[in-house]
Amino acid sequence: MNLGLKVADKGRHATWLELFYDLIYVVVIAKLAHILVAPYGDALTLAGFGKFFALFLPVWWAWTGHTMFANRFDPDDATHRVLTLLQMFGAVLMAIFITKAFDKYAVPFALSYVFVRGVLLIMYARVYVSNPELKSVSGRFLCGFSLGAGLWLISVFVPPPYRYALWALGLLVDFATPWISNRILSKVSVHASHLPERLGLLTIIVMGEAVLSVTTGLSDATWSLSAVIAAVSGFLLIASVWWLYFDALEQSLMGGEYKSGQLAIYGHLFVYLGLVTMAAGIQHAILPKIPAREIGWLISGGLLMFLIPLQFIHGLRITGRGRHYFISRNIILDAILVALAVYTPAIGASQTLVLIAVIYTIYVIIETRYGLMPVIHKQQETEQ
Repeated sequence: MNLGLKVADKGRHATWLELFYDLIYVVVIAKLAHILVAPYGDALTLAGFGKFFALFLPVWWAWTGHTMFANRFDPDDATHRVLTLLQMFGAVLMAIFITKAFDKYAVPFALSYVFVRGVLLIMYARVYVSNPELKSVSGRFLCGFSLGAGLWLISVFVPPPYRYALWALGLLVDFATPWISNRILSKVSVHASHLPERLGLLTIIVMGEAVLSVTTGLSDATWSLSAVIAAVSGFLLIASVWWLYFDALEQSLMGGEYKSGQLAIYGHLFVYLGLVTMAAGIQHAILPKIPAREIGWLISGGLLMFLIPLQFIHGLRITGRGRHYFISRNIILDAILVALAVYTPAIGASQTLVLIAVIYTIYVIIETRYGLMPVIHKQQETEQ
């Protein structure tokens, strides 16, 4: 049984088991997106988005928990595979109960999450027992994550709204555990190429939900000219998002220095949230079922949630005058997206989608040919 650190393994990539693991989250994320795509009532309320956000957090954290364990350890033995498959089964249960997790399925959803986290605790317990040199790392995770899962388990016996307060407290404990342990985790840095690859793979999965929103919206629409234009614009926007994200991922992030990996991990929470939100907005723009105001904020707000953490991460990588120009360009883009969201009722939902797709595509061309990517290439040449 080899439960030592894997962060120094060169040429390491995601395993077939990890890809299979990600596949389960295709289903979970699709069920989550349904909350935004088919909101209750005739408008997407703030409470509806809050429900989506609150359920997205445990789903993302369940995926992150296994991903970070595998990034540092991943013995890839039979026991690890069985434990991973058990986590996958727990994620399937979460998908079954998630759309009514604040209703009649609150208890089974909570127990499904506790099951996923409990299996992760067994994984860390194996490291704790088998590798004394890593007890300072695995021990902290065992303590913090046990407390977080314990609060979720206690919530089963507590009526709402206190049940949901315990969910939030449990997640807060879980999120705080890596931050409190940041000094120790920085000494056992995450794998420099495996982590961005894993983050990128989940991004691809979430982008798949965005593509599905285009096909679903168009298949249910009457194939009017406005619906077709909105669908084409939606696909153009998704393609542009993919282009810049993965160009920057490969050139700027692969092989970088991550230490504990906290910035990349927590930043991607909003990347994923933004993509799912934007996907819902695209589907509503193709087949409007809610007011234009909500559609505008879903598309622009989702794109902003996706962009801002990446702008911050890339801004840290750029030095000198290039950083000043990069920040200025992105402030202008962000302001335009906010303005388009505000004026969507006057412009129209499908027209707003067209404008956002065109503007963001121009932005990607600028950053790829004249902005972010040339600066990154130049800095890499200087460092070499």
